Amino acid sequence: MSEPTITAAEIARIAGVGPAAVSNWRRRYPEFPIPVGGTAGSPLFSLSEVVDWLEGNGKAVRLTPADEVWRAIEAVRDPGRPGAILAVAGFRLLGEEPPEHLADRRGGAPALPAALGADIDGLGERLGLAEAFEALLIRWTEAHARQVEVTPTPVAELMCALAHPAGGTASASVLDPACGTGGLLLRSAESGVSDLLGQDLDPDLAQIAAVRLRLHGHEHVSVRSGDSLVADAHPTARVRSVVCNPPSGQWDWGRAALGYDARWVYGVPPKAEPELAWLQHALARLGEEGRAVLLMPAGVATRPSGRRIRAELVRRGALRAVVALPAGSSRTPGTHLWLAEPAREATPPGDVLFIDAELFVGGGVEPVGAAPDWDAVRTAVASVWHRFRAGGAPDADFASSVPVTTLLGVDVDVTPARHVRADVDDTVDLARLETDRAGWSRSLSGLPDALPAVRPVSPSSTAPVGDGASAFVSLDGLIRTGILRMWRGSPARETTEGNAPRVPLLALEDGLARTEPGRHTYAAETELIREGDVLVFSAAPESARPADAREYGAAAGQGVTVLRPEPGSLDPWFLAGSVAAGAGAGRSGVPTATTGRRSRLDTEHLLLPVRSAEEQRRIGRGFREIARFDEALTVAVEQGRRVARRLMEALAAGLVDTIDDGRA
Repeated sequence: MSEPTITAAEIARIAGVGPAAVSNWRRRYPEFPIPVGGTAGSPLFSLSEVVDWLEGNGKAVRLTPADEVWRAIEAVRDPGRPGAILAVAGFRLLGEEPPEHLADRRGGAPALPAALGADIDGLGERLGLAEAFEALLIRWTEAHARQVEVTPTPVAELMCALAHPAGGTASASVLDPACGTGGLLLRSAESGVSDLLGQDLDPDLAQIAAVRLRLHGHEHVSVRSGDSLVADAHPTARVRSVVCNPPSGQWDWGRAALGYDARWVYGVPPKAEPELAWLQHALARLGEEGRAVLLMPAGVATRPSGRRIRAELVRRGALRAVVALPAGSSRTPGTHLWLAEPAREATPPGDVLFIDAELFVGGGVEPVGAAPDWDAVRTAVASVWHRFRAGGAPDADFASSVPVTTLLGVDVDVTPARHVRADVDDTVDLARLETDRAGWSRSLSGLPDALPAVRPVSPSSTAPVGDGASAFVSLDGLIRTGILRMWRGSPARETTEGNAPRVPLLALEDGLARTEPGRHTYAAETELIREGDVLVFSAAPESARPADAREYGAAAGQGVTVLRPEPGSLDPWFLAGSVAAGAGAGRSGVPTATTGRRSRLDTEHLLLPVRSAEEQRRIGRGFREIARFDEALTVAVEQGRRVARRLMEALAAGLVDTIDDGRA
């Protein structure tokens, strides 16, 4: 049995830190374990060496029962067939012998050692069969993230919500012709689909998907291996829905052998348009009332090589909707969902629905860089789609229906952002404009009084307290003396281990936008944010602030650093203000302007002035008043921009005119 190895992402998970921290350890500590395998871009480390280093440097190691089993699985994994051993583990949990091609050593997959089999049995008894396999699958996916495309769960849930009819009636059958590990099929089954068909080019992935679905209690499963375009395993299937995340970056998808294939009803796909081949394959497998939902790169909507096929899809009414997903929805920048149905020759084509989910979050315009509220996105997008299919208008400022004749131009560009526009009302409420302007003026008038009153301080009054030799103390010194504790947040844990509670997760984007935590994590540790804690975001000292009440009880997410001062010894507002202002005042020992993203807070060089408890509280009150001023200033700026924007729109639409009041 070979030595278990671990990736940098897995090191971050077991250490409870972000990936940037692991990169920093490798640079900063010469004794950090060197890679024992992998590649320069994806190195592998000896697990035992990593654990020894973490424990030797006082860093917590969070090895769960699933981690222990995964260590043993990695030790017998064949690099040439990384998924085979996971599929064998799945059959072990099912209590079945694996197929011959998995169990046979000559096929490249080692047999399951007796001790490892017993460990897998124990994990199944502890977590449940399905949860045990999901825990192992998560670790397998982390280890092979560069080789395996996994559809994110929120995107998969949205695709299934669009694939099935409104009113709670799920499709009777679903096909995923590029199913991977079976995520989309599993989400479909959770929606009520009974017959699950799948296929994947990698036979081991096909086995993983089949085992996964059966472990979750779904018996009507048929997942085959092979290339769906060249060697379709379900050629006679006519399903109610197809959900698919087609393979990306396909340069040779079999076009030479499929030049006159019967599936190319809307045109022979060019070599550079494999996604349009997958779309036509999906349409060919749908029944008369079927529907296909495919996750597509944004370029498919505009590439000149696919213009003729896009025109046919639109002209014949097969393309029904295109949804632009929020940024960061998948590993590929910019992704769309294409919703298609078989063309009905006897029925004139209807409008095409365009939804730009980039514009939607909770009914408003999303701040740049903020994370989407996926529950709200899924509800809003599905509601607009089902209303559109029932004959209603989109009735949303992030969606529009466009006639076929409008789309059939030179480019046949079906990018949602091109067709979704926020329309100006044909009337303008002058009273509302005046009210907004008056409110903005009041906000401005109160700003000067919001700043604290200050007075000059003589040099003698800033002398250090006690017998210290310096007027400043580093954060590192406060941590060593126990006056201050610090920890960095961790990525969300998607599944529970044992009795770990489900708690809110303060993600980096939530903290920067000062919005309520929108995600959850399973955290066994008790280090949750509480009153008096100070938060620092992206390791930037200037972002330091005390935690808001809405953040109490949440776990810190990746990129969030928590400083917890000892009550009575260090005032939170004094700490936050001193850290935030220190870099700007040149006291941090770190350049005020940096290049690149900081991965950790430099506690050794961040300095705080030494002050008595009473002075800390007094200075802290001043920092708090300045923070309130800054918040009020932000509100005033936003109000002013809103007023200005409304006036611009009204002027541009010809709904109002300016008055010559003599101003130059």
